Amino acid sequence: MNFTVHVDAGSGDPQRPWARTLVLTGELDHGSASRLQKALDKAYAEDARYLVIDLTGLTFCDSTGISVFLGARRAVAARAGGVLLVGLNSRIERIFRLTGVARAFATYPTLREALAALPES
Repeated sequence: MNFTVHVDAGSGDPQRPWARTLVLTGELDHGSASRLQKALDKAYAEDARYLVIDLTGLTFCDSTGISVFLGARRAVAARAGGVLLVGLNSRIERIFRLTGVARAFATYPTLREALAALPES
């Protein structure tokens, strides 16, 4: 299956240019993780402090994908920001829970709830 990353600059909100929403679909593994990393590198270059990552369409995530998520968390934490994960299905949630990664991220059932949780500045 293919993997895609769609990035919305400013989370679609001109009042929040320091936030990015990334929507992932397909399988995130060793072969596709570089596409996610490239999108994240661009967000960092644009001074994004908060990343809202929508996993609703993600069907698989291996340890390489988990490493990319953890790297994103470290990168934005250095900017006093954070990573918010949205829409973890039962399969992805189980992987995150079994690896202990679930505790490292704020998770939200919907994109609307995650965007509402972003700080004002």
